[in-house]
Amino acid sequence: MTNVPKPTPPRPAASEDEVRLERLRERRRHHPLWRLIWANLRDDARILRQAWFPLTALLLVLVGGTLYLYLDYFPARMSCTDPVCGVNLVLALYEAIKLLLFQSGLDFPTDPLGQLLFFAIPLLGLFFLLQSAIDLGRLIFDKSASPEAWQISLARTFSDHLIICGLGRVGYRAVLQLLDAGYEVVVIETAWESEFVSTMLRLKVPVILGDARDPDVLADAGIARACGLIAVVNDDLRNVEIVLAARRRRAGLQTVLRIYNRELDTNLERSFGPNTAFNISNLAAPTFAAAALCHDIVQAISVPEDLLGIAEITVTTTSALVGFARSVEDGYGIRLLRHRNQTGHERRGDTAQRRIVPGDVLLLLGRMDALARVRSDNLSVPTPRLPRPSSHYNTMIVCGMGQMGIQVIRLLLAHAPRFEIVAICTPETPQAIITEIARLGVRVLRGDARNVRVLEEAGLAQAYTVASLYSNDLLNVQVGLAARRHRPDIHLVLRVFSDVFAERLSDLFGINTAYSTSALAAPALAAAAVLYDIGYAFDSGERLFATRTVTVQAGDSLDGQRVDDLRDQRGLLVIALRRAGSALVPASLSATLQPDDEVVVLGDLHALATPQRR
Repeated sequence: MTNVPKPTPPRPAASEDEVRLERLRERRRHHPLWRLIWANLRDDARILRQAWFPLTALLLVLVGGTLYLYLDYFPARMSCTDPVCGVNLVLALYEAIKLLLFQSGLDFPTDPLGQLLFFAIPLLGLFFLLQSAIDLGRLIFDKSASPEAWQISLARTFSDHLIICGLGRVGYRAVLQLLDAGYEVVVIETAWESEFVSTMLRLKVPVILGDARDPDVLADAGIARACGLIAVVNDDLRNVEIVLAARRRRAGLQTVLRIYNRELDTNLERSFGPNTAFNISNLAAPTFAAAALCHDIVQAISVPEDLLGIAEITVTTTSALVGFARSVEDGYGIRLLRHRNQTGHERRGDTAQRRIVPGDVLLLLGRMDALARVRSDNLSVPTPRLPRPSSHYNTMIVCGMGQMGIQVIRLLLAHAPRFEIVAICTPETPQAIITEIARLGVRVLRGDARNVRVLEEAGLAQAYTVASLYSNDLLNVQVGLAARRHRPDIHLVLRVFSDVFAERLSDLFGINTAYSTSALAAPALAAAAVLYDIGYAFDSGERLFATRTVTVQAGDSLDGQRVDDLRDQRGLLVIALRRAGSALVPASLSATLQPDDEVVVLGDLHALATPQRR
């Protein structure tokens, strides 16, 4: 009997966080030696500046004593008339130090100035010497007991880094993704007690304590040498103020900010530039909508023409995916983004010559229907436990009508017209929101979605998906439990804020049913701070992928390129090609780019940063 490799269950993007954290801890155990030396020199210079008075007074005492001995005391006791005859400054300094330490063997002078100095130098010198030792000792002790100043010294050794303002869940994930992609980061945080500060310090990331709106705090974080700044504080106004303060300090700095208000998001981009202000709902909603339509979705990309999902599939022994990768792509109309073997090593090389074998883990991009066919043809045995969209299972129930819920409904209406969509609102939902949803042609119910009677009235018996999108993790879990209790086969999509919680819920509710909004939003913010005009983004292990829309110009590096060659040679995948009023999504691999083509390319940040001109 042959050993059939069991497919490892695909996991949402959040599930790789622990692996990433361990990888970063191994990689970032110590600061580079040159950085430690330079930071210590800067920190010691700071300490000396703070103890300037006793040190300056001690120096003046020594200088005064040395000059007196050199110009007056020694020449008066020598036979030659030259004032420097047989005397040098080094000897005078040496005797002044001995005098300061009560070790001098010189004869007591007879002139009043000399007598005053012989009394004053030891007394004043000893006082200022002790004062300097006390001040320096206190400052050195404070250096170890209060690490904030040391963090500033470390930050001053960074250049071409990114500044993250706000160490909440989105900021924390953005830091990890940027570090994993090979970028250096400095964090500004108002509370040293933040739950993620200790992790940042272990990863050797400088954390500057203070308000990022303060120009001095920005200077401490190295804004003059930074290549980008991300403002992800939980306050729209503060994020705007941070970006304005940063641009006052450095007008050309690439800045990105998180915004909750969608109207403010649009207006800010008119001032700061396209794709510089990101609304969390806009970033996360496509994934929730795609997950409601298809299983095993990791993330989704919304382009005007369609909704493209990204799914992770483990190839089974009897899978129809076994064979040449290019044949699979052409047959299903999908694109292979990442190809790993059973041991986790990435398969590279020409996609046309690469073979897919059982046990391989594929990261695929495609339309929802294409990904559903791939998933169905990959299953070794049918799974009757999971329903499929049909004339019977034709309802989608969306619970929670905040910004996220409304945006998901709009996407479902655009990309799943055959489904009936039912929205469940709480009794406190404003009438204006209910009116807006009803105007879209959606049936609206008021009630508690945890109540099975409300779910049954919404059509639970005919539902393919229940998506619970409240801004409360516990409430979403309770809705999911209520739905599963009466429909064990129901497909669930849950919104949670904690990425760790999302990962743990996968074991309870199935594969890729719980998504962290911070996990979905952080990659776009991280990528946009590195490169201008980024659309959607997602992370894949050690690589950060993003989309960018470019127009092919005559004579540039894209002109005349075949889509498949562009992917194999430069790592850029054309996911949408717009030409003469028509669009191909995803673009044919055999297509050749022409001037005036508008293309949406997907690649990691290093590939996207390649200059377009030939």
